[in-house]
Amino acid sequence: MEFNGYEYEPKQKRRGFGGAVLIACTAMAVVIGLFAGVLLMNGSLQNTKTAKAEIRETASAAPVIGTTEQVTTEPAAASAGFAYDGQYTRAQVVELAAPSVVGIDATFEVTSSYWGRAQTYEQQGSGSGVILTADGYIATCAHVVDGAKSITVTLSDDASYPATLIGADSRNDLAIIKIEAKDLVPAKLGDSDMLTVGEDVIAIGNPLGELRGTATGGIISAVKRSITVDGAEMELIQTDAAISPGNSGGGLFNASGRLIGIVNAKVSDTSAEGLGFAIPVNSVINEINDLLQYGYVTGRAYLGVYTQNVTLSNGYYYSGTRCVQIADVVSGSAAAKAGLTAGDLILEVDGRTISSNDDLTDAIASYNAGDSAVLTIRRDGSRMTVTVTFGEYKPQ
Repeated sequence: MEFNGYEYEPKQKRRGFGGAVLIACTAMAVVIGLFAGVLLMNGSLQNTKTAKAEIRETASAAPVIGTTEQVTTEPAAASAGFAYDGQYTRAQVVELAAPSVVGIDATFEVTSSYWGRAQTYEQQGSGSGVILTADGYIATCAHVVDGAKSITVTLSDDASYPATLIGADSRNDLAIIKIEAKDLVPAKLGDSDMLTVGEDVIAIGNPLGELRGTATGGIISAVKRSITVDGAEMELIQTDAAISPGNSGGGLFNASGRLIGIVNAKVSDTSAEGLGFAIPVNSVINEINDLLQYGYVTGRAYLGVYTQNVTLSNGYYYSGTRCVQIADVVSGSAAAKAGLTAGDLILEVDGRTISSNDDLTDAIASYNAGDSAVLTIRRDGSRMTVTVTFGEYKPQ
């Protein structure tokens, strides 16, 4: 998942923070590989297809989580024998929170081409997760598990379970997986809107995919730090707690032992230290509940086109004007109903210039299902406008 030039290891992309490299904190390894080719992967949500029929049949039984009740109640310190005066020592926070953090191992099947011959090999990724419910629903980052052939979860007591992908949301880098287990220790949710710079925090995760349960301490370095991810802007918590590959999906806990963020990235550069990032819990609580209930995030605008980046030509040379060309239109989609066809060039969305697929994705992300927008297109050399009423994105 690209962050202005930063890269996610699982997808073998890079994301940049100025001249630095911001990587998603997932440990990756190639298994049974004949060679390591260049991988170009689509960042769509289509990988959330797994077990969707099962999810819809059991959706009414899925839990709903929230912060309101949990934030207003005192943490359950008595069972741990801790005196509570609003904050715990770091050792107490770890003792309370560590049982809620798991290690995740995921296997991806990758196919690439070398000298015209298709080659398939397996890529192993490791990350972390946070237990949401006692019966096995676990939150992690989408880049840790989305598209995985198999997923294994290891608890703090070393017990391992196969996991099923319930749903993933690449826009917020979130995923929900499920294991068949009982009497787990769910994380207590905190209020990430109440964070202040300088506040003590502890990150717990599975660095390098081998050091499960590792806790690192630090402070909140910044709140609502804006970073662009795949053309969409995310507001993340910044911390100087040590974050390493394998920490993605792990928990960031406050001094009361409450989960206030899900770790997802760090800056990796010789000129920068202590720059880690986490997804604020409050900002994605609705998305988490949608993933729990339906396996996808509801209300997302959906156009229904496959596009490619193009640079326009006048027949003799390229003019330098960039836009996107529709390669195909999904039958019955909003685009089809509006009369868009393969070959159309999308130039603008409600006056916003579209120069790339990322621009189009970002523009559509600003709408909800049912909203309308005016698309400026070029068809057969003529410029025209088309009004589109967006549908709702649902995994197939």
